[in-house]
Amino acid sequence: MSFPQIAIKNTDIKRAKKLKTDLSLLKKSVLNFAPRNYTPRRLDTLRIRIFLFPRKENCHEFYVTQKNRKYVCLNSCLLSNRYYSALQYALHGIAHSFCFLRHDISEEVFCEYVSYSILNEFLKNKGEKFKRRIIKSVMKVSSKEYNNYFRAAKKIEKKKKCFLKKLNSKAKSRKLSKKKEKKVFSRLLKMRRIDDNDPTNGSFELEKGFRKV
Repeated sequence: MSFPQIAIKNTDIKRAKKLKTDLSLLKKSVLNFAPRNYTPRRLDTLRIRIFLFPRKENCHEFYVTQKNRKYVCLNSCLLSNRYYSALQYALHGIAHSFCFLRHDISEEVFCEYVSYSILNEFLKNKGEKFKRRIIKSVMKVSSKEYNNYFRAAKKIEKKKKCFLKKLNSKAKSRKLSKKKEKKVFSRLLKMRRIDDNDPTNGSFELEKGFRKV
């Protein structure tokens, strides 16, 4: 089965189909941000699961590995109410599957950079005014912390284009030390560990009860 593999539980099938269509169109764009030796087949094995998150969870997306299977999980509530935010969150989760940076904050900065870059490109043909309005609305949904990661990524990329992509490739090839990686981002952010609020402990059943889109 090719990318994206989407399965849903108790959610709007129409929105899920739209997400699948758009992600299919964006596959080439996604692979443009992956390391050179990251094959399309690896992206095809990624599984996207859309379901209603428990109210106690304060996130709309998480990336998790269970039994050697990689999952991007998306809150169906977000997909139903804010489509473009759901698309950005899904792209963020997908970016985790080919991010090899080791520090938790540098990883999130990279994934924000990838997701917003692809979303910007996707919205380009819809007009500059519409694109700016959508990006602004997506940032309103996102936390202050993650908006800071996105702004940090823009600052880095403004100074040196494709720097984050190259940095990730170096990390994959083990040509980047964790100390040097941390130094790059400490200039822009206070390097504090991200609180682990995501439900990534493997407690969710991500196969049974889902229907494929």
